[in-house]
Amino acid sequence: MNRTCAVAALVVAATCTTASADSPRLKGSYAFTGTAACLVAPGGVPGTSPLNNPTPGVALPNSGFKPNLQPNDSGPGLSSNAYTHSFSVEGVRTFDGHGNGTVNGTVVGITGRPTPGPTGFPHFPPSASAADFHFNFTYTVNGDGSWTGTMVPGSYLETFTAGPRAGQTATVDAIPPVSGVISNDGKTLIAAHVAPVPETHTFSNGDVDPQICHRSRVFIKIQDSDDDHDNDHDH
Repeated sequence: MNRTCAVAALVVAATCTTASADSPRLKGSYAFTGTAACLVAPGGVPGTSPLNNPTPGVALPNSGFKPNLQPNDSGPGLSSNAYTHSFSVEGVRTFDGHGNGTVNGTVVGITGRPTPGPTGFPHFPPSASAADFHFNFTYTVNGDGSWTGTMVPGSYLETFTAGPRAGQTATVDAIPPVSGVISNDGKTLIAAHVAPVPETHTFSNGDVDPQICHRSRVFIKIQDSDDDHDNDHDH
């Protein structure tokens, strides 16, 4: 229990501690794997037959989440179109040593029953999918060995390579920050979301899906920069 509390304290500290002059450095390329799942709240339009998207590129009025993080179209007498999507990722996150970096990866996911439909909008059956993605991020490293990474808004691009959306692209307005800790030798990192935050997934076919996701990642150092050394992580 003490060890769990200590790790939790470090993760929380990453969101509220300003990096100090003697903070450990974080530089180089790290391979990562991880898992995630999202509660998607697209809203919906009722109908007796399948309907086309009535507002391409714009979220439906009853999409998104209430302040208590339940879908807006949920409640007594309502039939919510919310559904869940789970996926795994692998890729490489590169830190430049000055607070900026890039992420390149591949995601494989499944969307299981129940899914919206079969009538009205949206409507689709369960499926699997795969995509490649890229985004830029900024990061801070704190003197206690914790770190936080934040996606640069507008930098996320996803290209679907398999599944019903193969050939489509997608963006996410702002993946919520991830926070975690750095191992003593600087060669392993962990990170996860520490709060449920809505984000918006927008697809090139005009679908717009508000969602709340949990994500966790483990990173292993695979390459130093030319001027980077293991002892860069020492105080």
